[in-house]
Amino acid sequence: MPTQTEIRLERRVNERANVHAAHEQLLKDAGENDLTDAQKTEAVALRERAVELDTEIDELEASVSADKAADERARAVRRAMAGRVDGVDADDDGVVYRTMAAYARDVILTGQGREVSKIAANVAKPDREAAAQRLELAMRSPANTLTSDVAGLLPPQHIAQIFQVIDTSRPIVQSAQRAALERGVLTYPQVDASPVVAVQGSEKTEAGNTGMDISMQTATASTYLGGGDLSWQAINWSTPNALDLWFRLVAADYALKTEQDAAQVLQHSAFSNNISSTIAGNADFAAFMTGIGAGYAEVFANSGRVANTVYMAPDRFGYLLGLTSSAFTQFTSVSGDNVGPLNVVVSRGMDSGVIVVGDREGLLVAETAGAPVELRVVEPAIGGVEVGLIGAFEAVVVDDGAFAMITTAS
Repeated sequence: MPTQTEIRLERRVNERANVHAAHEQLLKDAGENDLTDAQKTEAVALRERAVELDTEIDELEASVSADKAADERARAVRRAMAGRVDGVDADDDGVVYRTMAAYARDVILTGQGREVSKIAANVAKPDREAAAQRLELAMRSPANTLTSDVAGLLPPQHIAQIFQVIDTSRPIVQSAQRAALERGVLTYPQVDASPVVAVQGSEKTEAGNTGMDISMQTATASTYLGGGDLSWQAINWSTPNALDLWFRLVAADYALKTEQDAAQVLQHSAFSNNISSTIAGNADFAAFMTGIGAGYAEVFANSGRVANTVYMAPDRFGYLLGLTSSAFTQFTSVSGDNVGPLNVVVSRGMDSGVIVVGDREGLLVAETAGAPVELRVVEPAIGGVEVGLIGAFEAVVVDDGAFAMITTAS
């Protein structure tokens, strides 16, 4: 039975044919003559009616076609759902799988391959055909939601940790004698000549008779200073706190600069008292140990001190770790901070390739109390904090000969 849409479409098609016939007859009646005013009016009315009918016919045809397609799809869905399957629902728009098991069942029944065929062979052909129809009619066009669609729900992850090295260690400074610096100039006494004793030759004769000579040594301290200016916003809105981080970073630089200061003083003195056969290049472990022994002897010969420390640049210490031998195992403690009776100090302040043997008591470092000192001044007029870090530092070798370099100078 035709639908009301189909009935109306048929009527409009017939009317359109009649309008076209009337327009053709009008032109035939006029023949070779021009249309009269009445004919012209009638011709315009016929053409306008034809346009209206064409528009409505197109709309009715589209509606009829859509209705037929939907009806056919609905019939196909009903055929596919003839054998009811748990987990599968349907409406006039298609098939919806509610469970993964139901979807997997239909895929297996329609799949290819030996093992799949064995399973499908136990199912009746109409059921396999219905499974194929269900998959064909499956509604698999859900609206996608991507991360770009929910950008407001995905804030970036911020890790509030500084991964770069912030090193405030000063192994050379820590190993040396320490003094609190109270003035910009450091003075200390130095024994230039000492009284001695000698075996008396006979009664009431002089033996040791040497005067004592002590001079005053002077060293001018260096002042290290760093400054900056941070806004109130930078301090209060930052994670980690920008003010604390600023002081940590500048303190690390202060530590490096003062460690380098002490290392240069130590190396300069050691270079003036290096061993006769210095180590160069990638020597073996035995050559290193021979050099350390020679440095130990050099320190004693030059100053009368017993060496207690080996100072190494990081690259030399790393190289030594790679020299495996039974001698190395026996001579180095388990903790790796000794070579025989000597402590090992590895410092980033030393020049590359340098190794020094010496007595740590021969190095004096003087520094202002509490250094480095943090300085802060609030600037309310501009909403900022002016910051600074300051400290005075000086390193001196108090006994020339207390250190000996066993490698060539870098």
